[in-house]
Amino acid sequence: MTDTETRLRDYLHTQAATVSDNAQGPGLEPPERRRHWPVLAAAAAIVVVVVLAASLLTRSSGDQPDPARRPAPPVSGAAPQIPYTAYEENTLHDGKQKVRIPKGIDGYFFGRAGGGWLGSRMPKPGQFQPGILLPNGAFRTLGPDRSGYQVLSPDRKQVAMYHYLSNTRGQVIVVDIRSGKQVTQLPAAAGQPVLLGWNQDGLWMDRGKAGLVVWQPSSGQQRPVSIPGFDGAAAIPAAAGTIVVSAKAGGKRCLRAGALRDDGFKVLREYCDDGPEYLYPVLSPDGRTMIQSARAEAIDVNTGQVTKLKLQDRMVDTLPLPVFENGTQLLTLTETVGAGGIVHNRLFRCDVTSGECKVLVEKADGWTIHEP
Repeated sequence: MTDTETRLRDYLHTQAATVSDNAQGPGLEPPERRRHWPVLAAAAAIVVVVVLAASLLTRSSGDQPDPARRPAPPVSGAAPQIPYTAYEENTLHDGKQKVRIPKGIDGYFFGRAGGGWLGSRMPKPGQFQPGILLPNGAFRTLGPDRSGYQVLSPDRKQVAMYHYLSNTRGQVIVVDIRSGKQVTQLPAAAGQPVLLGWNQDGLWMDRGKAGLVVWQPSSGQQRPVSIPGFDGAAAIPAAAGTIVVSAKAGGKRCLRAGALRDDGFKVLREYCDDGPEYLYPVLSPDGRTMIQSARAEAIDVNTGQVTKLKLQDRMVDTLPLPVFENGTQLLTLTETVGAGGIVHNRLFRCDVTSGECKVLVEKADGWTIHEP
């Protein structure tokens, strides 16, 4: 995962655990409510960036670059190859499959698994539980009630989640998707870790002041990881050993790509600028290309080459984040602000090696794209 949706889940589950019983439950929000204020703030930030020229810094660990990629073919206008939801339809689309989202099921999904899509059941305030939305519209719950932060294992056979024992205490558990049985867990503890992603190194967790920890559920080993300047967000592809985190360095905001080694976290590429916005990392499934959404740029982790994405509108740099269909093809929503401050969206496919982009959907208001 990426990523990067950790803050959204942090907010949702914290609110679900503490909100009053007469509050309105979560679900798919109207697009004008969901994006209105973030876009205005981002638009103001863009003005600042234009007036104050950004100072960029790209730094490498000195690794030898991989051979150059082959020239990119023209960008296809074919339908999206990843799942997406449309607010007005309240429907999940994935290829030829189209599934109505049942009442009480949140409209955000975390990947294909168990013959369906990993999501969340949120029937009323204070109740939330992971599960699988099946193609027939049924929802199969996983784990105990009051659990969230779900993250798929690299083989998509298990799901890790945080189970609230109270509003201040809980534990991380792992559930086998096929059987529905809990297979392992960490001891219950105070505090609420953020589950960032799960790759070959293990399950990455942010424990706040306690720092980053990588837990290998199969062995039970926990390993603390130090990444100077880490400020809470990460993109962690399941199949790649490389991850990318957001960080602060010398007053700049940075994307820092690296890999876990025997002697600690090795930074492979750092890309920094002076922009004011917070960065939400995005990384290709092969770990080779990171996306700086605020600047609509693709950075090759191995070579440091920066490719500007040729988008006609402003790239969405909050949620929903851009999603890779494969190692080089990226889907992203863009934003324009119309009359009355209403946000309008279009859906583009971009090739991160050439920067070429093609509009796929002219009217994508209320769309959310999801991890495959």
